[in-house]
Amino acid sequence: MANLAPYISSIRLIVVMFPFLAILLLLPFLIRQYHRYGAISGWMVGVNYAFIFYLLCAYALTILPLPTVDQVRAMTGPVENLHLFDFVHDFITYSGFVLTQPRTWLHAAKSPQFIQPFFNLLLTLPFGMFLRYQYKKRFVTSLVLAFCLTLSFELIQRSALFGLYPRPYRLFDVDDLLLNTCGAMLGWLISGPLGKILPKKEDIVETLEERSHRVSINRKSVAILLDLTVIIVCDVTYNLIVGQPHQLISILLYLFWVVVPELVGWPTLGQRLVHLKLTDKSGGKAGVLQVVLRNLFGYVLVIGLFAAELYVLNQTGTVIASELGTYYFLSLFGLFLILVFVISLFVSLFTKQFFHEILSGTRLVSTYQNKAEK
Repeated sequence: MANLAPYISSIRLIVVMFPFLAILLLLPFLIRQYHRYGAISGWMVGVNYAFIFYLLCAYALTILPLPTVDQVRAMTGPVENLHLFDFVHDFITYSGFVLTQPRTWLHAAKSPQFIQPFFNLLLTLPFGMFLRYQYKKRFVTSLVLAFCLTLSFELIQRSALFGLYPRPYRLFDVDDLLLNTCGAMLGWLISGPLGKILPKKEDIVETLEERSHRVSINRKSVAILLDLTVIIVCDVTYNLIVGQPHQLISILLYLFWVVVPELVGWPTLGQRLVHLKLTDKSGGKAGVLQVVLRNLFGYVLVIGLFAAELYVLNQTGTVIASELGTYYFLSLFGLFLILVFVISLFVSLFTKQFFHEILSGTRLVSTYQNKAEK
């Protein structure tokens, strides 16, 4: 077990980091799902997350743990092995394996000469399974991708971790290239019969297309979050370039990115990517007053409420004692309004409409076209 300790610690590190990465990747995943299929499959999202988790673990196992620079500088061993099938020679020579003596088999299976090649075979086994099951790659394509993956492992090691170390601290080994590639193709073969008992992607896609005309709260939220993300990124970029934040720029960005397209009758970028379009209740073009009310109740008042609450809370530490009661009351009242807003979000999960849609008489409809409609 001592030999496995570095690998276990590497996987433990990825397990700790992955939830944070999963949150960062959630919005792009949802955008891709809605844009491609018009709906979300929890199974497909889970499989994609599993694939990313696997890749992180695979790279961590081939790179970590990192030695110190002094430890690497003191290394004197070879940096590469270009002799193919050395692992076979080492196994026969040093493992104690004798084909005609079964009592030697278990001891040989526990030897480093067997464990290391076997681990290299298992390392890329899931990669081939993912390629065939989730991404529908053919044998030759999977073979090329598997070789590229394992080559990236070896090149990173040969480059001394992109030149961060004075010399490679792990061996560039052509045997690893062979074993990793074979492991991936073994996984590709295994995924054939395994795929028969797992949910078929074709059936999942068919179900998603049937649900594509339903506009869920999640789908609307993804469109809103994407538009707000673009606005925030543009605003922050402007502030970094100019060196001074300006509220007018934030307002202009919002008007240009959200309000103007909705007034003209165009979908915003977020709405377009998830196949949504703003209409009135009857499905016609939303009027000017409806668009204004929608943005007033949906964005301006909500953002203003949170901004005002933060301002009041900040002021409680600077105002004179006689005014504290007023500020405490305003703070509690603001928290009450925020609670009402949160409750309205919870209610929208059942009504399938946000409160600003109800108040403005607008709704988002699906523009997704499945294969039969195209």
